[in-house]
Amino acid sequence: MRPSHAPGIYEAVVASRPELLPWMPWAREPTLESTLDMTVRDEKAWRDDRVFHFALVETESGDVLGVAGLNRDGPKTLGLHYWIRADHAGRGLTTEAGEALVAWARDELRAARLTLWAGRDNHASRRVAEKLGFIHLGQLDWRPAGGLGDFDAESYELVFSA
Repeated sequence: MRPSHAPGIYEAVVASRPELLPWMPWAREPTLESTLDMTVRDEKAWRDDRVFHFALVETESGDVLGVAGLNRDGPKTLGLHYWIRADHAGRGLTTEAGEALVAWARDELRAARLTLWAGRDNHASRRVAEKLGFIHLGQLDWRPAGGLGDFDAESYELVFSA
């Protein structure tokens, strides 16, 4: 993800704000400036080997459809996250992006374990986690902050065999 993706990411957030707002605090009051700041910050974090975010870009149109990425939780553990524009949900695109990231984390970053969490009522994100082979561990022991307040979430992990 690069600063050049900021306008497309911002547009995707605005187009999907009702769907993102319960889960994402940054969907509360999105601005192009804050989106640009995020891309600059994430690009630096990539160079620091901490964050690996990708803009999901539709091949035919070049439109940004969402973001998927990995955040380093430890030397061999990364957290996976993803979101996609509401008008492109349900087409398997998030699962496709997730499959590519899982393989990249295993093969290139040499991850031993991936984690993720999803809102208890975010059935689409939970379904993607299961399609990617993540195992449901149960309720997260803390309540993430969303754009409408804290919410109950479920914890998942994927452990790569040696």
